Amino acid sequence: MTRRIVVIGGGVGGLSAAYYARKANPEATITVLEASAEFGGVTKTRRPDGLVLEEGPDSIIRIKPAGLQLLTDLGLDQHIQATQPQARQSFIVRAGRLVPVPEGLYLMAPGRWWPFLWTRLVSWSGKIRMGLDLLIPRRRADAPEESLAAFVRRRLGREALERIAQPMVGGIYTADPERLSLQATMPQFVEMEREHRSLLLAMRRRAKAMAKAPGGGGGTSGPRYGLFMSLPGGLGDLVAALQTALSDCDLRTEASVRGLVRVGDQWQVQLDAGEVAADEVVLALPAHAAAPVVRSADSELAELLQTIPYAGVATVNLVYPADAVERLPDGAGFVVPSVEHRAILACTNVTCKYPGRAPEGTVILRAFVGGGLHEVDLEADDEQMVARCVAELRDLVGLRGEPQRVHVARWPRAMAQHVLGHEERLAAIRARERALTGLHLVGNGYEGVGIPDIVAQGKAIWA
Repeated sequence: MTRRIVVIGGGVGGLSAAYYARKANPEATITVLEASAEFGGVTKTRRPDGLVLEEGPDSIIRIKPAGLQLLTDLGLDQHIQATQPQARQSFIVRAGRLVPVPEGLYLMAPGRWWPFLWTRLVSWSGKIRMGLDLLIPRRRADAPEESLAAFVRRRLGREALERIAQPMVGGIYTADPERLSLQATMPQFVEMEREHRSLLLAMRRRAKAMAKAPGGGGGTSGPRYGLFMSLPGGLGDLVAALQTALSDCDLRTEASVRGLVRVGDQWQVQLDAGEVAADEVVLALPAHAAAPVVRSADSELAELLQTIPYAGVATVNLVYPADAVERLPDGAGFVVPSVEHRAILACTNVTCKYPGRAPEGTVILRAFVGGGLHEVDLEADDEQMVARCVAELRDLVGLRGEPQRVHVARWPRAMAQHVLGHEERLAAIRARERALTGLHLVGNGYEGVGIPDIVAQGKAIWA
């Protein structure tokens, strides 16, 4: 009999899982069910009047191979855009000013000491406290799990947490570092302490090794040049390419799934109208959305999925004439520490980061609002949210006048929070999943939150 595969969820995770299912099973019938009116999930690009406006993610990280491999498999590797040379610098806000990220800084600690010594990001007392990391012993191997905030305070001090680690990591996870599991999100730092004792010594050795590697990060502030990539028309091009590659599949939008029922050796996928039979089901949804779907099949799995917290976030694209922005330095953008008490978590200088995003003489700024520490800011309506973003950007980068165009996208409960205990929860979830023959879970609530992480999950199903 022909193998029947049903993918529930038409974001990049679901579409890439279907794509690799087709490559591994050329004769299978594949159905992708998406509850909304269009595919892509949070990966959506709007292109009005020659602009490229990203509603969700705008980049894929190169160092995790699954994302680049997907682009290559789809024939998009010849169209990859790297960040522009002038976007090699990034900034952190301190006391209302944009301060360059010191060369060699990696997420929470410096790899090069001399540039960090002269930065205004951290006070002299804060730098001295960070230097004590050279004397602090490593943590016991049998010590309880540690949050990211506890780790940074212990090794580098409070100021390093508030002024560096929280905004830098917040740009990735939009999470509260007091709750974020270090082991689940940044295990490389656990290994650094275990292997080198001192985080600063480990970072220095890491920086030297990276400088010797091809494309090493010499002369960069913040993310290394070439670390991130996109496509000329934005990441919506990836969604379109996946849909084209799946043209022989049954792709359905506005197809809400109510539940899953195991009948003999197959699954019955219950829709609002009718059912679809499947031998294999990929559930590519946020964990909280997957929970009610699997409840009738495994109530314990449903309860476990509900324990993974999520935060909401909004993106605000603001389009201005270039001469209306007085103090915006060249760079990929900036992040804002929570202690600055602003609504904006971060802001991308879109037209500096990637080429061809707007007509000549036009600037796109993309602000982020919400996240695990600031969800109350999402209670504002669009007009209020835009007004606050504009006011804060006037203060930070010297905006003049009103934007030519505004585009707001809201993503409630979209950002998985890998909080303390995440690895134990994930082990229990994967154990229940394995017990349900033919059921597979894909999403940012499991192993990693980026596009390459989710693509890797879907690909691994068919390996």
